[in-house]
Amino acid sequence: MTRLHIKGQWPLPLLSGLLLVLAFPPFKLLLPSFVALVPLLVFIGEQDATHEGRWRATRGALLTGAVYFGLLLYWLVIALIYYSLLAIPAYLGTVAVLTIFTGMFGWSVHYVQSRLRIPLALTAAALWTAAEWLQGHLGDLSFPWLGLGTSLAAFPSLAGAADLVGARGLTFWLAAVNGLLAMILLRWRARRPVRAGLAVTTVVVLVLPMAYGIWRDQTLHMRPVARVAVVQPNIPEDLKMNPRLALDSSVTSLTHLTDRVPRGSVDLIVWPEVAVPEVMDTTSHTNVARLVEFLSMRAEAPIVAGAFGQKSRPGRRPIYYNAAFYVMPDSVSNTWYAKHYLVPFVERVPFINPDWLESITGPLQWFGGLGRGEGAPLMGPAGQRFGVLICYESIFAQLSRRYRREGADYLLNITNDAWYGRKPWYARTSALWQHPSHLVLRAIENRIGIARAANTGISMFVDPRGRTYDRTPLFQPAVRADTVYTTDETTLYTRWGDWLATGATGLAVILVLLAWLSSRGTLGTRARTAMGRPPPHFRHPGPS
Repeated sequence: MTRLHIKGQWPLPLLSGLLLVLAFPPFKLLLPSFVALVPLLVFIGEQDATHEGRWRATRGALLTGAVYFGLLLYWLVIALIYYSLLAIPAYLGTVAVLTIFTGMFGWSVHYVQSRLRIPLALTAAALWTAAEWLQGHLGDLSFPWLGLGTSLAAFPSLAGAADLVGARGLTFWLAAVNGLLAMILLRWRARRPVRAGLAVTTVVVLVLPMAYGIWRDQTLHMRPVARVAVVQPNIPEDLKMNPRLALDSSVTSLTHLTDRVPRGSVDLIVWPEVAVPEVMDTTSHTNVARLVEFLSMRAEAPIVAGAFGQKSRPGRRPIYYNAAFYVMPDSVSNTWYAKHYLVPFVERVPFINPDWLESITGPLQWFGGLGRGEGAPLMGPAGQRFGVLICYESIFAQLSRRYRREGADYLLNITNDAWYGRKPWYARTSALWQHPSHLVLRAIENRIGIARAANTGISMFVDPRGRTYDRTPLFQPAVRADTVYTTDETTLYTRWGDWLATGATGLAVILVLLAWLSSRGTLGTRARTAMGRPPPHFRHPGPS
């Protein structure tokens, strides 16, 4: 059994893990985004170009991942332990899977760098971006929470290039800067001169995307598109778990807050995710539907209400959905949105048909057995069309892009973040600030405005420049009415999507394949001849 022996340099991968955590809310420090990977890359670069050196690099990367994800996602335990002891294995499993990705990154960087004469910056950028791309493409287990590019959410003018390459494109940029700085540091530690070309390249790669973002921030033309009120009823999660009490409390709070919106003063009122914990039927006037219609009539504005939807099936149980309904004074619109990306195990058990699962567990209804929505319908009148993101769908960039491509003027995010903490300050987790930060990147990627209604906060607005405004306090009933802005831009990201991240993932595969070929027979000889020797900072113990 091998030991975690890292040549006395274990603080380097540990430091990378800590710096990565500091780049995200609630800390939101700028410098770590550009230097967090440097210690790990230096550590990897100083390992022998041997099998044992590669596994030391892998173990160092695993240490970085364990610290990074273990601290970043600690809230999974605190948020869910109140409801189930399964929170502990869920947390440990999530951290373990994500840590494996960083271990693969460390192994691959060493493998490629020890065989091919490829700049460390390019290798690191391609492989780190590929790891994030894979995290977002795991089917039911996809969890692209806070990629490196999203760490710039607190500095939207510096993240402006996201309208060209998306948040994962920013990850490629930041990882490249980290790699260039690591190359400089490796040469300095080896007492080798730092070439002027390397220094100039580092400055150019660092400055150009920043300059573009600042220019776009100063020149982007925004226009008002709608006056929107977001309602924050502040129903604690333990109360929401009791269906009868949750309905009574929700109706009381929503009615009171909605009535605080001056009549005819807004174009739309937005309630949070499952604000009404009942099935909303578009074909029959239930008591819940009548109440929402009445409040819409009294406010002289349509209401987007989070509730449960259902689809009947003859001879079988209905399919239930986490949904958003567009309610007008005289009717519930037939156009409603059902959530696509369901929280694993809480809303749907991954990869398992709920009908089969119910034959074993009994009725699941909306706990573990929800249906997955299809389509991305736009709601609202012409010129004020919007799409809805429910809960953590804000972390999936492709859905926001789809809405924009189909003509959305702005977006809504309805969510229930009561899971992430409770009113006492010591019971609040960093997820309360991490979750809404994703919306900054969605706004910049598509240059579109967003309104967010959260059950316990933070409710807020985001403009197409990525700036947030009119934020609500946490764990207080509140209503905010403000203008949502949009642009007439169709960004490169909106048109082409994750082109840079997808290309980086393809490049990562090619680099690993070329590294493998470099040690295989005639093809290996040709590859070594084409690619040259490994970088000088890799030490070989002797002739191969």
